[in-house]
Amino acid sequence: MSVFPCRLDDAEASVGIEPTGLVAGNRHLAYVDMDGVRFDGPRIVMDFADGSTATLGQLGKTHDEFVLAFGEARRRARRAALLQWTGDRPIDEYDGRRGEEPVTVVLFADGVTVEGWSSAPDIAPLALVDDVVRDGYTITLVLKRPLAPVVIRQLGRRTDEFLADLAEARTDLGRRTAEAYGQLSDLLKGFSAPDGWAVDKEEAGQWWGALRAAVASGRSEEVDVLEGLAKDDFRLGIKAEAKGASMPFVLAARDGKVAVEGTSEDEARATFIYRTDAVDRLNAVLLITSFRREAISMPVEQLGRWALAVRTLEVVQWARQALVARVVHDDAWAANVTAALSS
Repeated sequence: MSVFPCRLDDAEASVGIEPTGLVAGNRHLAYVDMDGVRFDGPRIVMDFADGSTATLGQLGKTHDEFVLAFGEARRRARRAALLQWTGDRPIDEYDGRRGEEPVTVVLFADGVTVEGWSSAPDIAPLALVDDVVRDGYTITLVLKRPLAPVVIRQLGRRTDEFLADLAEARTDLGRRTAEAYGQLSDLLKGFSAPDGWAVDKEEAGQWWGALRAAVASGRSEEVDVLEGLAKDDFRLGIKAEAKGASMPFVLAARDGKVAVEGTSEDEARATFIYRTDAVDRLNAVLLITSFRREAISMPVEQLGRWALAVRTLEVVQWARQALVARVVHDDAWAANVTAALSS
């Protein structure tokens, strides 16, 4: 733990930078509760979710060293709580700006985040990037509708480097996803779709039969029920993990609702039902949240660190409002999921 002598509010203190927060004596300032950080000359003002503030000052010659270490630790802790890609180390990080705010642009194997000091991050899963547009030192990541584009500015001399790294990461993800389909079934070698994006029968074309059989192999009875309920509004996909594993899943739409079903053994606990006609938007939300459901399904009083995602990410707020049922896999599952999709 790095320790820096300073003033914390009105008292002399030694502040340590730990993985989960700043520590000064018996005081722990958690990064996941620290929604804003402002720089007032040499002073650092931290704004917390409960409305309180804390001010650090008199860091002297260690000011810049503290800011670098503090920023890195805070970003790392908040990424996990914001449901972002944390299984692997970032490919690289780049200094940029969002308006007047300095930001860190972080490239992962699965996506890009633009992380500032006082606002929610911009998040761009690589699978949802339809185009990359450069205008001087401004880069716009055009995402699938209805998602807004992510704009990256002022990377300076590292602009070309970022674009080359981004292109390589997108190529690697496409290759990894195609390999994941081939590993799911030999009959899917040669097929690919965007990572984590479910396709319907028309989009899959000649591959549909093999795709359906492979995705349903772990939970064939459940998939049969969901397809019978959804008819043509039935989609299949897989999410390829950076470490080689993959998660097959189903989206089944009926009467203004969508069921999300993971068909691997690890996803066997429950089916999630959302009230929405916007299947593409729901699929995008699943990708942005890395298919992690904690912040979407847990009661407010049990959220813990996931409260950060609920507080700051519009996509999580939307998903929590849209979630209408969690149907546990038990002997009554078929009847319960039919009722949930039909009511």
